Formats: sequence, C-alpha cells, structure tokens
Amino acid sequence: MKKLLMVCGVAAMMLGTTSCGGNSSSSADNNGFGDSISTALGTSNGARLASDYNTLPEDQKKMLKKDDILRGFKQVIMTDTTQQGYLTGLSFGMQIAGQLYRYEQAGIKVDRNKVYDAYAKAFMTDSISPEELQKAQMEFQLLAQQAQQKMMEYYKQQEEAARAAKENSPEAKENTEKGAAFVKDAMAKDPAIKLSDSGLAYKVVTEGTGEPVGKDGSAVIKYTGKLIDGTVFDSNDQGISMNPARVVPGFGEGLSMMKKGGKYVLYIPGNLAYGVDGNPQAGIGPNAMLVFEVEATDVTPGK
Repeated sequence: MKKLLMVCGVAAMMLGTTSCGGNSSSSADNNGFGDSISTALGTSNGARLASDYNTLPEDQKKMLKKDDILRGFKQVIMTDTTQQGYLTGLSFGMQIAGQLYRYEQAGIKVDRNKVYDAYAKAFMTDSISPEELQKAQMEFQLLAQQAQQKMMEYYKQQEEAARAAKENSPEAKENTEKGAAFVKDAMAKDPAIKLSDSGLAYKVVTEGTGEPVGKDGSAVIKYTGKLIDGTVFDSNDQGISMNPARVVPGFGEGLSMMKKGGKYVLYIPGNLAYGVDGNPQAGIGPNAMLVFEVEATDVTPGK
C-alpha cells in the first residue's frame, strides 16, 4: 500500500493540482499563454513521435496504426486529472498489458477476464501477510520461468521458419545454383583451382614465403571482391590488417592458408559468405557466391 501511495503521489505531482482561486486580472494573459503552450506541447511531441514512427519497418507500421495511437493518446489526456486513482490504474494496466502481449505473441493463451478478476480480488483484500505475498510471488515466478522458456522456444521456431523461408526463396536457390555452376565451370577450365572440405574453392597464384597466417594470426592484405558477373562490390589497394576469425568463414579459411607475398583467388559459396541474409548494402544477394583476389603483403602467424 505504501508503494501505491508513492505512485499516486508521483502521479499527482506529474499531473499537477487544480486550484479554485486565481487572480482574475491576469486570467486573460494566462489563457493566452495556456493556448500557446498547449499547441507547442502537442506539436513538439507529435513531431518527435512522427520522426521515430517514420523510421519503423512497414510491417510494424501496420501493427501500430496512427489512428489507434491517437485514439489511445486522446483517451488518456482527456481524462479528468483529478481522477488520480483512475490514472494510476491506467499506468498499472499498461504494464500488465505489455506482459500479456508478449505471452500471446509466443502462443500462450491468456484469459484477460481471469487476470482482472484475480488482480481485483488480491487488490481488494483488506490485509495480506508477508507470507501470503511471498507465496503469491514465488508461484508467479515459477510460472513466469516456464512462460519464458515457452517464449524462447517460440522465437527460436520463428527464426528457424524465417531462415527456411529465405533459403527456399527463388532468389536464394537461383544464386546457389549459379554459384555452383560458376565454380564447376572455372575448375573445368583451370586445374589449378582446388576445393577444400568446406566447399571453398581457391587458386594459389603465388605461394609466398614463411609461415601461413593460421586461424589465430593476421595479415595485411590488398583485395578486390567481385560477384560472379564481374561486379566489384569492395576493394582495398592500400593494405588493411585482417584476422581470419573476424571475416566471413570462406574468406577466413582462405586467409589462414596465405603466406607473406602470397596471392590467392577465393571462390566463396554463399553458405560460407553472407548466407541467406546476403548484404543488401553491398549489393550482395542471398546465398550469392563471392570471388576475391587477395594479396598478403605482410603476415603475423598465429601462435
């Protein structure tokens, strides 16, 4: 009860209090100022929300319709500010509503009437002992842990379904087939191209000297990255330090084999590059094969 009173007190301070008195001589000035700040308050906050709203993905915008947001906003601000209890109930209700939404998103069916009935019954109790409160909280914590597990399983299934959908998309399948055909043709024309167990194809143009980079080493490299149609999506002719563990798997595997002065051509299949997600910013589609020409100008072998 003490915490509730504190919340009510904070709500009262935030909402302000009404006054029956006032200086009639300044009422006109106050009205004018009130109109100005009312418009400014609404405009600044509405504009800020609009700025954030416009950055949302289209699927989220469909869930958060502007008319619905305005309806909820209006319902709250039009409430009589003297109804402190009602406003406090709205605040608590919004917190519980957030939990209900997450449960329902994970496929957990929630009876909102039962939630309200149990909430009202517990709240209207004249007194509750510390033991009873602890028992209620422990019971909920146990169930909440089970709910959390169900939610994690649900989101994992959703991710797996989304990834499967991407893998089976026409574009991903087409890129996989084109990449495989490209490498097959290249290997038929150039016997120097080798294939690793992982599926990485590579050609040693210049072997280089010294120790190879290894999985834990690093190298200063110059490179050019292309798509199989010859489009250059990235390059660096100044030299940049790279570690095999911090690049896409196929590039890392090829880099780990290189020695100082070595030059390789790496044919990286989509599953060893950016996978089904691709890299839209670089113009790389799902499961697209990448071709890298790489030169290691300096090597720090792994320990």
